[in-house]
Amino acid sequence: MPIVEDAIMGKGIDYEGAWNRYAKSWQKLHPDLQYIGDEWQGKGAGAADSIATYNTLIEQHLIQPYIKPEDIVLEIGVGGGKTAALLLKFCQKLLCADISAQMLQATQKRLGNDRVRYIKLDGLSLAGIDSHSVDVCFCYDTMVHLEPRDIFNYLTLIPRVMRGRRLCIFHHTNVLSELGWRKFLSEWQNNLLGKRQGTAFSVMTDAIMEKFLTHLQYEILVKNTTLVPRDCIWVCRAPKVD
Repeated sequence: MPIVEDAIMGKGIDYEGAWNRYAKSWQKLHPDLQYIGDEWQGKGAGAADSIATYNTLIEQHLIQPYIKPEDIVLEIGVGGGKTAALLLKFCQKLLCADISAQMLQATQKRLGNDRVRYIKLDGLSLAGIDSHSVDVCFCYDTMVHLEPRDIFNYLTLIPRVMRGRRLCIFHHTNVLSELGWRKFLSEWQNNLLGKRQGTAFSVMTDAIMEKFLTHLQYEILVKNTTLVPRDCIWVCRAPKVD
């Protein structure tokens, strides 16, 4: 059967369904936690051993140095709003975008509506976000779950919505790191024959991301493979588009 027909019949990765199901079952899985995302404490990524330490790391190294009080910030993949809550302390307005309506509801419950706008994504476009309306694009703990082609697609879409400094902070898994390889080995048997559970980690590397960024003419400012040892973090400037 042709690839196009496979796509039409919905045989791709169901990111939306996977994260909606995760959100619905979250409270039963983590009855002792208050917010979705608080279970991700950075331990598996080699970055921290508690949610407080992990939040401090993200805030001090990836948010505070780059976000200005007048910035409009777009976060792609807000999840339950863990990183969004940190971003909102530093920016003028936050656009929370996610493919999962359940995750957006969880974030809205956590953050409210003051200086925040919620955008349901379709996974293929950034529809609903105006051109040249965003100063900073922040995508943390999201690309770790996206297949490389989906990451590349988002990278092609982001420049349209950017303005001013056009600053981007991207974070993805790196299977060539020691911890990244361990994560790959723990999951590969569950994702075979072209099938993949939507919350699984992607097979991504720093070299692939660098190729994506340079091909699309992003200006790389920082590449960091030590702050979160399992993964790779980039600070870059999106190309300017008319």
